[in-house]
Amino acid sequence: MHRDELLPGETFDVLVAGGGVTGIAAALAAARQGAKTILVEPRPFIGGNAATGLCIHTFLTKNGCQVVYGIAQEIVDRLVEAGGAVGHVRLPDGYVHSVTPVDADLFRMETTAMLAQAGVLILYNTALVGAESHGGEVRRVRVASKSRLGWLAAKVFVDATGDADLAALAGAECREGWTGSGAMQPVSMMLRAVGVDTHRACDALAERPPAYATKKGVDRPFPVYFHGTFSRWNKLLRELGVYDHDNHQFWTNTVWPNQLNVNASRLAHVNGNDPLSLSQATVELTEQLRKLSRFLRDHVPGFEGASFIPNAFVGVRETRNIKGLYEINEDDIRAGRRFADAIGQACFPVDIHHPDGKSQQHIDIGGDGAYDLPYRALVPAGFANLLAAGRCVSVSEYAHGATRNMAPCMTTGEAAGVAAAMAAASGTPCPELPIAALQAKLLEAGVYLGERAAAPERVAAE
Repeated sequence: MHRDELLPGETFDVLVAGGGVTGIAAALAAARQGAKTILVEPRPFIGGNAATGLCIHTFLTKNGCQVVYGIAQEIVDRLVEAGGAVGHVRLPDGYVHSVTPVDADLFRMETTAMLAQAGVLILYNTALVGAESHGGEVRRVRVASKSRLGWLAAKVFVDATGDADLAALAGAECREGWTGSGAMQPVSMMLRAVGVDTHRACDALAERPPAYATKKGVDRPFPVYFHGTFSRWNKLLRELGVYDHDNHQFWTNTVWPNQLNVNASRLAHVNGNDPLSLSQATVELTEQLRKLSRFLRDHVPGFEGASFIPNAFVGVRETRNIKGLYEINEDDIRAGRRFADAIGQACFPVDIHHPDGKSQQHIDIGGDGAYDLPYRALVPAGFANLLAAGRCVSVSEYAHGATRNMAPCMTTGEAAGVAAAMAAASGTPCPELPIAALQAKLLEAGVYLGERAAAPERVAAE
């Protein structure tokens, strides 16, 4: 027994680092397979970006075919029952077929209950600060809690940090930012507005037809998602110091008739791996949202009596990606490619916010609007008992614009959790895990794997 162990004598089957949507799905999946599972989260709550007020994008292809199921759909179903979601809502004339808004606090509450029911041990306020590995095997990770610094041991590790922190600390090869420049997509901070007349706000701001929904206790449909720009206020917003450019685009969503989550902040040239850079970004984005709040209250119909709450942390789009056994690339997305080692499908379009912070683009997925997520993209090259899931899987900069969103992250998270539990139980190295057996367990859990018949564009597992 090591005296420096955080939990003396404890060796877990699966350790999941990161309690965002990816880590939640991974830990749930591992525990449900019978693995003794621990989830390590540096914040005092779980949920990640879903706990900020962002929609869970996206479950249905551009053609209206649902391809994301499993734990992701289970959470949405629970939230609908609890009043914290309105399901998948059609977005007329939108860049996606449908949107899935959720309540941030109810998401956190429901998933906390699900993890507890599955028997997952959650360590809150516990940061990953080191890893001990040898010969491609991670032995244990070092963590810092409120009053203790110590090690945690496990048979298999899942990196769900979003930033590939565990993989990088263990010595796995990673790409940081865009190849060559190291540039990263801008960061943002969500703004919650409470006490809003959402109908009047939508009439004043929406540039395209909004998504409407209703729910129990609400007497008429209300706008749950819309896109707009602040073009008519360009001069005023510059004078107020909110933006340094014109025609700023934004998105809003809600599951309540009197609240809006506003995604309208953006800050470029921030390194999400640098704590000093992130800390400064927190200050600057909070100030940007303070100014935006005053603008909305004073100048935009529907916000006259609203209260505004900036999110507590910065939302990061891009930092590191592992170098896996396979890298999902632009051709895969443009072709809507199928893979023999698929562990799920994704259908959110490529969404790239330019590193200069002033523009962005959406590019449709080819084929039928969905592409397979291959298991090999979850396996860091050269490691036997380490998997990555979520934002930090092995993808090119282009493909990252599609895979970084929450629905794909939950899909790779669930697959990593099941695979980790299988590897821990059998002692099989993660790269050698039988794909057919993994796919069978995923299908049993309700994950959609698409059509598995051979196709010309299929890339065989190596």
